[in-house]
Amino acid sequence: MRKFQLITLLFLVPLGVVSQEFVQGKLLDSVTEGPVVFASIVLKGSYKGVISNEDGSFRIPVELKNEYEGLVISSMGYESLTVPMENLQEDTVNTIYLVPKTIELQEATVIGYKKKFSAKKIVRKAIRAIPDNFSTNPFAMVGYYRDYQQDNSKYVNLNEAIVEIQDKGFDQRDLKTTDFRIYRLVKNQDFPRDSISSGSYDYLKRNKVLEKGVLPAYNGNELIILRVHDAIRNYDQVSYSFIDEMKKDFIQNHDFTLSDDVYMDGKWLYAINFKTKINGVYTKGQMMVSKKDFAIYGLQYEAYQSDQSKRIFEIHSEYRPHQGKMYLSYLSFSNSFKVKLPPTFVINKTYMDMENRMIVIDFNKVLDFESAKDPENYELLFRNRNIPLQVLKVYGASKKVVLKPQFKSERIERMYYDAVKNNDKDGDSEAIVCKVKGIKDFQGNILGVSESKTYLQFREFFTQKILSLDEKEDMGIQMDKNKPLFENMIPNDSLDSIERYWMNTPLKETQTLD
Repeated sequence: MRKFQLITLLFLVPLGVVSQEFVQGKLLDSVTEGPVVFASIVLKGSYKGVISNEDGSFRIPVELKNEYEGLVISSMGYESLTVPMENLQEDTVNTIYLVPKTIELQEATVIGYKKKFSAKKIVRKAIRAIPDNFSTNPFAMVGYYRDYQQDNSKYVNLNEAIVEIQDKGFDQRDLKTTDFRIYRLVKNQDFPRDSISSGSYDYLKRNKVLEKGVLPAYNGNELIILRVHDAIRNYDQVSYSFIDEMKKDFIQNHDFTLSDDVYMDGKWLYAINFKTKINGVYTKGQMMVSKKDFAIYGLQYEAYQSDQSKRIFEIHSEYRPHQGKMYLSYLSFSNSFKVKLPPTFVINKTYMDMENRMIVIDFNKVLDFESAKDPENYELLFRNRNIPLQVLKVYGASKKVVLKPQFKSERIERMYYDAVKNNDKDGDSEAIVCKVKGIKDFQGNILGVSESKTYLQFREFFTQKILSLDEKEDMGIQMDKNKPLFENMIPNDSLDSIERYWMNTPLKETQTLD
């Protein structure tokens, strides 16, 4: 097992000029220099804060810099770190390094951590302890919600919101009883908008589908879809495939093994790995559990196609203690989906050159000569008669093909051209059908064939503050759960004078990790 020197490292590295409105930072692993994802960044002396993005970035309003002494940063497997506000510059992206912490074998012996329980027994105890460790009293969480797609690691269709989740407690059914208030909605225009990937799932025409499975609409609300996929909050009801109802299905559906303990905020937690393979789908994950009271700190779950080459969905959730109970810190749900793209190679128009008695087909791309000159790729039907066609000319560069009908008799030829002439009079030309198939453009695209493209869809919520029943903010509007989140209408200035909640918009480019 690797050793790490347990020291506090802080480097402030200018990465470019940014807006003065926010102090921006980026969390990196001090050993690998990779981003530290989903780390908690809390304003010292409060519960308010944000969670780092997938590139390790975060931001806080400049106005808060003078109100708080510093930032307390913590993440699973790392030493916690306090960064004084005076060390944070406003005109750069501040790079902050976190130091990994692992248990060495001899350290485990000295400290006396003995794994008395099997992995399965720890999970069973953790599930049974949920009513004791998580609040059964009503509470609210105010936080930052976002949904977006990724196209080759680039953000697309980024929608952001500040919302209040009014939870009636873990002894109530979440989907039926939880209410939501919306403080602010933003369809971010700083990132590309893509109408193809932003459409609804379409399993009838299969224009947009999950490759393995179906994602129900849950009344069409993106935030509700995200909440359903919190298996800890919904431990006594069906959450998502394979976990199903955690209380009764999770243990019997998976195999469990103990892993090395995980460090979090001065505590060593049990880390239990689990996996299963059902109906050609491979799943794996990890649950982090307190050694003291078996409170669940985190749950990571991934599902792949059986060869593990393509991810179907991935879920990350983390809970933190607050006033004696566990509350959601963040929840991230992502899935891959395919969309059917419009054909890139199509026919612009087909018309009859009456003077020369030829059919001209105009394409939208430069033609592949060999496929375009093959007469087997063309068919002309007139009143259910097959009329042979001769390929007179292929104008590859000008994207045109000229065809000559070969009639077997003058009578059929006369009837055909009369039908063409009378097109606007009696619609007789409906009896004329010209079919084209198998033609390629110079890039190898086949005429009329649609290709598919895979995107990643993300829905995420990051808690910024926990509110008790008597701490209601009385802001925003009640969300209509029966319509998509961003079809709710709220005043544009609902939060302009309130800086205590903010959108942790990611940097404009994500980094792809090896």
